[in-house]
Amino acid sequence: WEFNYFVLKVGLNHHLLSSQPTNSQALFLRTVEGDYQLFPDTAFFPDYVPGIQAGLNFHFDFTNDKGGIIIGAEYMNAGISARYSTVDEKYSLIQTHRINAISVPLLVKFGNEIFNQQRYFTAGIRFNFNFGLHTIETVSWTDIKKTDYVDELLFVNNNLIFVAGFNFLFFNMEFDFFPQTFLDKEYSTNIGSANDKLVIQPYKYQPDNLMFVQTNLYIPLSSWTTSKSYFFRNLMLMFR
Repeated sequence: WEFNYFVLKVGLNHHLLSSQPTNSQALFLRTVEGDYQLFPDTAFFPDYVPGIQAGLNFHFDFTNDKGGIIIGAEYMNAGISARYSTVDEKYSLIQTHRINAISVPLLVKFGNEIFNQQRYFTAGIRFNFNFGLHTIETVSWTDIKKTDYVDELLFVNNNLIFVAGFNFLFFNMEFDFFPQTFLDKEYSTNIGSANDKLVIQPYKYQPDNLMFVQTNLYIPLSSWTTSKSYFFRNLMLMFR
């Protein structure tokens, strides 16, 4: 190894243009006129959901300065969104699910003069260890939002994610592909009574193959940063 250094990562992740659920089993609207089932809007746009991530990665750069390996640990909050409505579209519901996870990247980096230019491509995988799900429901007939947070049952414990991206100086962009949704499709619940059970799987029709885009501030904690930035050079001197 020629250069070994930590990199601080802070940024946003963006979710947009995913497939929508094809069916819904548990969404009903109760009105004075009766109960109406809500159906998914498969053409819902925009389904944009922003999220955040922050973490610390460690870079092992090869002696030829043309490649390296990245490992680390990051906090990730990522979300998906879907819209449901009655048949006549008089009433609608937008449901957003945000997963909280500790993400462990294992990436390779490649380019030319990687350390000196901090310009390179990345590819690899992430292991996401999920620990909490935040659900927000926004309805068209009131301004009140319903929010729930759960730390078990409704989501899978971990996800494997495929990654591709690039870095230019202090800017990093990454494309994350989830082959499987983080919601637990096998989860079942009884929405009936104890004597008249109606067991459903509310996430059975959630789509897989989710795509997220990360845009990050990527700051090497090394001599490269202090040589390029007057601000960081003086900041490092303060902690000596």
